[in-house]
Amino acid sequence: MPDTRRHLLIVGAGGFGREVLGYIEDDNPLFEVKGFLDSRTHVLDSTPRSVGVVGDPLTWQPQSDEVFMAALGDPYLRFKYTVNLRDIHEVDFATVVHPRANISRHAKLERGCIVAPNVGISVDTHVDEFTCIQEYTVIGHDARIGKWCQINSHCTIAGGAVIGDFVTIHPNCVITSRAVIGQGAIVGPGSVVMGRIPAGITVLGNPARRFSFR
Repeated sequence: MPDTRRHLLIVGAGGFGREVLGYIEDDNPLFEVKGFLDSRTHVLDSTPRSVGVVGDPLTWQPQSDEVFMAALGDPYLRFKYTVNLRDIHEVDFATVVHPRANISRHAKLERGCIVAPNVGISVDTHVDEFTCIQEYTVIGHDARIGKWCQINSHCTIAGGAVIGDFVTIHPNCVITSRAVIGQGAIVGPGSVVMGRIPAGITVLGNPARRFSFR
């Protein structure tokens, strides 16, 4: 039988990109990984993989049998390095859910999302496009997760919480029921978010409060 799988290109060959390659190699019969797209030609020299860097995401000329995945941990870099593929070439971006994730059939994930092993997503939750959810995170019913978010491992997002676009939530955070996190906010590791977090700020602690490294 001929191989009818589409050729997958992973944008980003850093640590997250290498993790995603592992997800695909574990169990995904739909795709054959063609390689990474990364502007850093030699990024894999010290950590070789079964596939290498085959081009730059900003100059790649897509083929009709290719599908793409954005695996950059920083939401703004994820946006930047997919702009040509996304808005000029209008390529297909895959949503990949690891087989060990537990996703309700009544949850909705948009294009370009990546869901790691051991993630739980409950009923009537909506995860918007290009959002990545890392291992052992649990998202409750009716939560709303925006575009281009990075939700790291061991987080709990309670039912009814609302998270805006381009939000980064670091590991071991708790987002309580009906909490609202504004666009571009950063939630530091181990934080507990209650109430409303304004757009564009960094918060840390229990309860989470505005934080600066200065």
